[in-house]
Amino acid sequence: MWSWFEQLSQWHWFIFGLLLLIGEALGASGFLLGTAIAALLMGVIVGVSSLFIDGIGWQVQILLGAAFSVIFSLLYWRFFRADQQASDRPELNHRTAQLVGRKLVLDKNIQFEGRIQIGDTFWKVVADLPLSEGDQVEVVSADATTLKIKKLAV
Repeated sequence: MWSWFEQLSQWHWFIFGLLLLIGEALGASGFLLGTAIAALLMGVIVGVSSLFIDGIGWQVQILLGAAFSVIFSLLYWRFFRADQQASDRPELNHRTAQLVGRKLVLDKNIQFEGRIQIGDTFWKVVADLPLSEGDQVEVVSADATTLKIKKLAV
């Protein structure tokens, strides 16, 4: 088994890197990208070292490949992840956050807890006081799928 490692060449690294890039293209969400870049870099290093010296031993190749893999993966996760980018609409996919501040007129009585319809969706609501039909309320906060409402002063 160890004899295979002794035959590691730049082509093994290039093939490994390309396979990882193919896996990344199939939807690994960046998980394989750092290791793929490290493998391709190792292919270049092993190829260049075989031109000038007698090559690099397989133990050093594995250690360098692992180190580069960790370094490039950390660099990717730190600087290039899309979820690190600021958004001009941070509440875009948080429907309850979009409702905070919205003013409504109740169409039925709410006894501390109830359900109201906003648009095409029914929402669970909680209030500090019992509220009557026709009261104007404002959504003051949201927790998961529950909205906290308070009566507006008229």
